[in-house]
Amino acid sequence: MTIPLAFVICTEPGRLEGQSLMLSESIRKFCGNLKDTPIYSFHPRVGEPISKQTQEAFTALNVIHQQIPINTEFHEYYLANKPLVCAYAEQNIDAEILVFLDSDKCFFAEPTEFILPAGCNVRMRPEYGQGIGSTGSQDSQEWYWQKLYEVLGVKRELFVNTPIGNKKIRAYWNSGLIAVRRSAGIFTAWKQNFEKVMHLDITPPQGIYFVEQSVLSVTLCSLAENISHFSPAYSYPLPLHNRLSPSARLKAWNDIVSIHYFNLFFYKDWNAQIKRLKNFNLKSDKYQWLCEGVVRYKMPRTSVMHRYMLTVRKIEQKLRVFNLNIQVSNWMEKIGNF
Repeated sequence: MTIPLAFVICTEPGRLEGQSLMLSESIRKFCGNLKDTPIYSFHPRVGEPISKQTQEAFTALNVIHQQIPINTEFHEYYLANKPLVCAYAEQNIDAEILVFLDSDKCFFAEPTEFILPAGCNVRMRPEYGQGIGSTGSQDSQEWYWQKLYEVLGVKRELFVNTPIGNKKIRAYWNSGLIAVRRSAGIFTAWKQNFEKVMHLDITPPQGIYFVEQSVLSVTLCSLAENISHFSPAYSYPLPLHNRLSPSARLKAWNDIVSIHYFNLFFYKDWNAQIKRLKNFNLKSDKYQWLCEGVVRYKMPRTSVMHRYMLTVRKIEQKLRVFNLNIQVSNWMEKIGNF
């Protein structure tokens, strides 16, 4: 029997275990009429299974976890898990609507916008900033998007506005939260296009990272789908709060449906980082619940030096365009033993 909606997540050994558990717990606690929605967790690569403790916690939360070798060809590229798992779910889970979720998310209210209206087969959020995106013909990254358009048969140009800076860029959506109507076959098309692009070795200027996200965006353009956008309360990019445009910025924890926290809780100064959010009211039982969950699932794992090292590495990558090869980040990584 077809169910109305199902959640799909990826869980592999390590930090994803605590993230997936807190995500699943938040769904069961805060999602109102959708709190009992089936959650399917996939471990899509061969190797050691998730811990017995995590498996037992999943059982208590009614999470259906399976380790299946879905990602074998691109085993070394963990972001390939997304399109491959989503396509597998589309072909094997009998649900009207599938919602894929990155594990670094947490819910605090019922996500009513997951129920797609008639005539809408997909709902997402634009990528938060430009990143590897292109503003158009004069952008240095335009060649990458034009190549994807050519290979994947895009006939129309779509643009979105980013929550950071309200910048108009070629249609580029964040793949961490995707709601699709299963019958539309969007996830299967994403997988096929991803495999095609990988085999052709087409990568963004910064390297292989985000190939799967840009390919999803171009796939949606090629399918000529009517893409709907979630409101700012969904997948709210908490660490980016201070950089968001006023129209995309929330003011209080109780305004949030779900957060996207990236690496925030990976670092030991996570609580201090949250308290630096400008004009944001933290007085909420939901915020207290989150803080307790971060500690309970032992998420903080490393010093802030690691974050500084990643920032320096990004600067180094940009300097290579000018033939400046600086290796400070490697030194920081070595002394920090990351």
